[in-house]
Amino acid sequence: MKKLLMAGTAIVGAAVLASPAKADLKLDLGGHFRGYALYSDQDETGTAGNSDDLRNFDFRRDFEVHFSGETTTDQGLTVGVHAELDLGSEDGFYEGSQTNLQQSPWANNFDKAPNQLDEAYMYFSGGWGRVNFGSEDGAAYLLQVAAPSADSNVDGLRVYVQGLNMDVWDDGAVNNSFGPTVGSTWSGYSYALGYDNAFFRNSDRITYLTPKWNGFQAGVSFAPEQGQNAVDNAFGSMNTDDDDVDYENLWDVAARWDGEFNGFGISVGAGYTHASNETDAGANNFGSDDVAAWDAGINVAYMGWSLGVGYLDYTDTGVNDTGGNGTDVTTWIVGGAWDNGPWHVGASWYNTEFDQNAFGFQFTNGNGLEIDRFTVGGGYTYGPGMTFRGAVAWGETDTGVAADDTDFVQVTFGTDVSF
Repeated sequence: MKKLLMAGTAIVGAAVLASPAKADLKLDLGGHFRGYALYSDQDETGTAGNSDDLRNFDFRRDFEVHFSGETTTDQGLTVGVHAELDLGSEDGFYEGSQTNLQQSPWANNFDKAPNQLDEAYMYFSGGWGRVNFGSEDGAAYLLQVAAPSADSNVDGLRVYVQGLNMDVWDDGAVNNSFGPTVGSTWSGYSYALGYDNAFFRNSDRITYLTPKWNGFQAGVSFAPEQGQNAVDNAFGSMNTDDDDVDYENLWDVAARWDGEFNGFGISVGAGYTHASNETDAGANNFGSDDVAAWDAGINVAYMGWSLGVGYLDYTDTGVNDTGGNGTDVTTWIVGGAWDNGPWHVGASWYNTEFDQNAFGFQFTNGNGLEIDRFTVGGGYTYGPGMTFRGAVAWGETDTGVAADDTDFVQVTFGTDVSF
């Protein structure tokens, strides 16, 4: 028995010695909390059998915890990992990205589980550039140039705080008339009025970013299919059906230049994204065409003042109409800001135009939809990574039928704490 015990101990000891050493990563815990009070008046008219009123006042929050680790080897290779966990509520929560095609093209992640892994990836970097591998935004978003904003959470590149109900936009009524696909209707959620070029943002992909050469940087991303792989599914079998109503071969390419000339800071960039549908879902339905978009932007800053213009064109929105034509969405943003010490003041104008059936949206009047939004606001930094923010946004919709057009006003006040 003694010999057996000694043999067992030796085997365990050999196994311990043979196990790989742990990477010496310096771990950090970070994240953010965005908490807002929000007032909204959307000029809704209502119809028989439906409520005339939408809620005017509510709270909004967005809470994430980030886990990061990084080390540099003796050979000069930097290796890191990063993960983000969304902390929601019993009924889920709002996180705005109009291009989150993980679940649906129009979704603001309203169908998320209460707590969900947002991003999870590792990276390698050195003098040759950087590689990201895992669930992370693609090169088009990572290198996109944003225009100045009143409050980046409200009128920025990626919107996180918004209280507008898109069911009102197509006919002025709270009547469940705004449907994402033929023959269906749904209400209560809002297309976020942002302009991030981030198709299928929560997908497992590989991205290469060049080093900066005289302010110039480029990048390319590829994902074999849309969506995050399930946890512990690294060695699962391949899907036996490659002809789902789904998307594959997701590509991003982008380039950006940041420089300075006679005291002026200048940023210029552009990006393109494309994904192929695996099979035709039928005319007028989302999934009956490829999805593609390109963006461009410029931002100029001088002595605390900044002015910028952004453009986003969804040249394909995943839908062919019955005539075989594609459906587009075009967005412009113009913004200006002034920053002086802890103070920030900004304003922006946002315009977006939808073709009929874009992303599968069914507009009541069959004319498409145009939305204008104006935003003014500011903020105060009351500590490192901590800001108070307030903004007023107002605008109107154009449905092609004057009687169905609506006006809206939104007032937001809150705090953003990054840790």
